Amino acid sequence: MPVIELRFHRYRYFPYEIRLAKLEASRLLGAEPVEADGVLRVRTRGRIAPGALQRLTYFGEVALASGRTIVPQQSRIEASAAKLTGCGALTRQQTRYSAHGLHEYRGKFNPQIVRAAINLVGLDERARIWDPFCGSGTVLLEARHQGFDAMGVDLNPLAIAIANAKLAAVSAEPGLLQGTASALAERVLARSVWTTDAPAAGAIEGVLGATWRDRFQCREYLERWFPLPTLAELRLILDAISELAPIQLQPVFRIVLSDILREVSWQDPGDLRIRRRKDPAPNYPVADTFVRALQAKMRPVIAAREHLAERSGCQRAVEGDSRDFATLDTSAQEFLVDGVDGVISSPPYATALPYIDTQRLSLALLDMATAQEIRELDASLVGSREVSVRQRRGLEDSIRRNHGGVAEAVLSTCQALLCAYDPDEDGFRRRNTPAVVYRYFAGMTRAMATIARCLKPGGYLVFVVGPNRTSLGGSEFVIDTPALLGATGEHVGLRLWEMHSLDAYSRYDAHSRNSIRKEQLLVMTKN
Repeated sequence: MPVIELRFHRYRYFPYEIRLAKLEASRLLGAEPVEADGVLRVRTRGRIAPGALQRLTYFGEVALASGRTIVPQQSRIEASAAKLTGCGALTRQQTRYSAHGLHEYRGKFNPQIVRAAINLVGLDERARIWDPFCGSGTVLLEARHQGFDAMGVDLNPLAIAIANAKLAAVSAEPGLLQGTASALAERVLARSVWTTDAPAAGAIEGVLGATWRDRFQCREYLERWFPLPTLAELRLILDAISELAPIQLQPVFRIVLSDILREVSWQDPGDLRIRRRKDPAPNYPVADTFVRALQAKMRPVIAAREHLAERSGCQRAVEGDSRDFATLDTSAQEFLVDGVDGVISSPPYATALPYIDTQRLSLALLDMATAQEIRELDASLVGSREVSVRQRRGLEDSIRRNHGGVAEAVLSTCQALLCAYDPDEDGFRRRNTPAVVYRYFAGMTRAMATIARCLKPGGYLVFVVGPNRTSLGGSEFVIDTPALLGATGEHVGLRLWEMHSLDAYSRYDAHSRNSIRKEQLLVMTKN
């Protein structure tokens, strides 16, 4: 039997990546690989499915028995980003290849896991994929790379904008994308009013007009977080985008601008919450910062284009709540009504990161939400930690009576948390924990019921999620979110297929004390 040799990259792998590499190789190639001398060897029993070797995630190249060498698509896309650093070969894993680095997003998961998940559950090129908590579009962008049709849903309007901007960037004609970026850079630098000291109001009005501040929907809020000259520079860039960029590319450049806002604001860039800098400046070099970001972010997008699948598929992100099918956008309902083959997502944790709080400046500057709408949006997210005293009491009653209809394992966990609370030791944040956790799983029960409804028989659900820990009454509790979501899936009619441990890194130091350096790849199926 012919032997195929699967060769790893020379960079360091997490242990879970080696495990996934072996597993996806066995499922794609139909035979168990044998590891020897730092490579995997597979004895093929018959003809390998067309394109199977191109789908591999974790290998640098594949040597065939004939002596021919194949470089998988993932390896080529990652290498296209590595070349931009001047190193040529891959010396470390790339996660910001293509448009993945267009905008920072808290809680974004490793894009290689998406491709591996697709291979593990055996989705073919005709498969339709849904991400019900799509965030900044990691799953959608990976679907675009391989040509799958995909739909993403999220409640956060900025997340939707980022996801669709990534898709627009990789779908644009490279010459048009680069040419527009160059024209924007030239215009912005030519009209910049930035000086080391704050420019006079008259100089700003001479460029933007006397009423330029009134053109911001959230003017008062923005003026609290940006120096006036900085805000003027932001207005100048927004105007340049509207005037110079084709309509389909305007979202791309607005998202690049959004990504630099913390750096040029009075907000502390290192803090997850909205807190002011200790050393605020009277002005920031917005134009130079934007142009540098523009140049850096366009290069990997353009470099990856030649390696994308010939079949582009159709991918889109829409704003909506996956907990309630009836409220979803018409296009999302139309996509889901015929059923999907795979659901792949990194859902919020039981106590989610403060996504909206982190992104207030972008939501306000891009006219996506007013200050009041931002507060309401923050409270509506799955995993939100914001809860009023009245809401907490109602949720505590729900824990006792299970008004949310959660699985028995979830109910037991929440009741244990409620019983452990000690008013003499625990502050209001900890007092809220049982209610917040119960609300999260009640919401996820509804979302997973929607998933079960939309998943085709034989289809798969893949979640990447990890546990949390908290302390109540002097005792530490681990909230095993992966196991509890597995129980929730079975509660709504899905079946646990397998679970793989992922050696996770601590994503954000500000939350390290409440995080556990381990995630799970939870896979469920519908009979």
